[in-house]
Amino acid sequence: MLEAIEAFGPAAFLRTSFYAYPIINLIHVLAIGALVTAAALMDLRVLGVGRAVPVDTVVRYLRLTAIVALVIAILSGFTMFSVRPSEYFFSDVFRIKMLLLALALLNALLFTSFRAHRNAESIGTKLMALISIGLWVSVAFAGRLIGYTM
Repeated sequence: MLEAIEAFGPAAFLRTSFYAYPIINLIHVLAIGALVTAAALMDLRVLGVGRAVPVDTVVRYLRLTAIVALVIAILSGFTMFSVRPSEYFFSDVFRIKMLLLALALLNALLFTSFRAHRNAESIGTKLMALISIGLWVSVAFAGRLIGYTM
């Protein structure tokens, strides 16, 4: 399976192009930045920052930004993964990043499913917001570590 990913046409192009991989990497970093920022702003609002703006309003405007950024990050991330899938797949840092990403997405899914933002004063909701901030920052940090460990 990893060999098939590596043989994928765009992967070969990325390995031979001087500009393509850095551009995809930049897109990935910008998407992760937008995602972490949108998530953190929603979480901070749930935690009580910016009380002048209703939580529902903040979530309504930033959720779409977070979703679009997530899709771009996943697509660009898979594209970068396709260049060296065997190396990434067996990298402990990459696996930690994927675990953190899965936990962050699960937390976001639970938060959305329970419409937790509608009960922003709940200790459980505030705890989920704190966990969210920690997880998303950790995902970004682990992603940066990949560049230094491979």
